[in-house]
Amino acid sequence: GVRATLLLTVLLSAGAAPADDAPVPAEAADDEREAGRDWRWWLDNEYYKISLNVRPRMELADQDGADFSQAWTVRSLVGVGSKPWYGLSGFAEMEGTFSFDRNAYWDGVRSSNDDKTKISDPPYIELNQGWAQYENPDFFGVEARAGRQRIKLDDDRWVGNVGWRQNEQTFDSARAATSLGIEGLHLGYSYTWHVNRIFADKGDSSTEDFDSDSHFVRLHYGGWKPLQASAFAYVMDFENDSPGNSANTYGFRVDGSTAFAQKWKVGYTASYAYQTDAADNPVDYDAHYAWVSSSVAYEPIAELGAGFELLGSDDGTARVVTPLATGHKFNGFADVFLDNGGVNGLQDLFFWLAPKLPWKLKGKVIFHQFWSDEGGNDLGWEADLVLSRPINEYLAVLTKAAVFDGSDRGPADIWRWWLQITFSY
Repeated sequence: GVRATLLLTVLLSAGAAPADDAPVPAEAADDEREAGRDWRWWLDNEYYKISLNVRPRMELADQDGADFSQAWTVRSLVGVGSKPWYGLSGFAEMEGTFSFDRNAYWDGVRSSNDDKTKISDPPYIELNQGWAQYENPDFFGVEARAGRQRIKLDDDRWVGNVGWRQNEQTFDSARAATSLGIEGLHLGYSYTWHVNRIFADKGDSSTEDFDSDSHFVRLHYGGWKPLQASAFAYVMDFENDSPGNSANTYGFRVDGSTAFAQKWKVGYTASYAYQTDAADNPVDYDAHYAWVSSSVAYEPIAELGAGFELLGSDDGTARVVTPLATGHKFNGFADVFLDNGGVNGLQDLFFWLAPKLPWKLKGKVIFHQFWSDEGGNDLGWEADLVLSRPINEYLAVLTKAAVFDGSDRGPADIWRWWLQITFSY
């Protein structure tokens, strides 16, 4: 705790230095660069840019039937990217996750302390990203990228980077995209041969990385703000000991927002997908996915919203699987339903309130009620809270809390609490 406090103090001191926004004459700026006094030029210039993200975090968690866990971790991302040269550029980024006391929690990969509540942040150092890219916006908006990279599609429900966990999920992949010369259109294709998951390729077969033979096709139109639309086909084939995650998913998503009076706005999202087993999946099934949500906001006071998500089951033999999703964004911050409710599937009715807060604070309260899809059994409820505030252009602080109360047929009760500081450049 003392070491973590000292680290946070150092970060706060470093990030709190005010930026000099006063205009500098060109001659003086050149002199400063020559003298090496303009530190920002050394980090971001016409040749390259260095990026830095440091995220110390405290996570406390306690689940019925398991011991209390506390994880004091720091995640660092250090990257350097070249500026485009005739459309060509590259980027490399190292990621390191450090734990102050690994024995104080179960990180999901060590068996020596799996009696503790799970907090999926194993310590690890790896190449997080390393790719080469070509872009030509004047030729049908062509883009191509190959290498280890971050992929986030739509709302991350099917393919995402699991950015909440300290060890990010990235993809060894080749991607190509074009606008077809139509403003607001994006047609993309990705082939992925390896998935670098959040467990750092440690532990047993349930936590190892995926060897993959997967294809992602997505057509998106975002040229009209009141209604943006995507259609997608995600053909996923996983080897190793993970064939049960192999599936073909076809669907669409629409979302948008409209101002209908002064300082009033309504938002809406709908999505549907049909999924079948694929490749060596041992279960023959088909299942349905659906999402619908809407919100109304009065800017000076608050936003109020409600929604429903279905992760369907096929008669209790299998359910919709989302092995590459950013699961923490869905079905509650307590991460109780990362398995999408098991073979019986999941129904999630949720409400949220995001009040307008003073002092640059942003907050949201969310309530979930859960049922199984097969049988409609009550699985429990969850209440979540998130509160954040930027300190300056480099530093932000965030706290989150989640309480899940399971029914007789639901998972065990659990609560989680986080306190996090992020320094980014």
